[in-house]
Amino acid sequence: MKPWMVRLGGFVLMLIGAALFVWSVKYITAEWPQIFVGLLSVFCSCMGFGILIMPSEDLDPPKTPS
Repeated sequence: MKPWMVRLGGFVLMLIGAALFVWSVKYITAEWPQIFVGLLSVFCSCMGFGILIMPSEDLDPPKTPS
């Protein structure tokens, strides 16, 4: 998979987490579903941020002068 696709996936996960957070605070009125959706939003945001800042694999080893 290309590195920019991985970064885009992380960014999309962060957006999903933000949308879930807004949805849980604004529209869910019952206590337990609001807690679970809020925790899911934090999980999505954390995973997206981790994927976004993850170092990419370098396929070509660095060339050393000889």
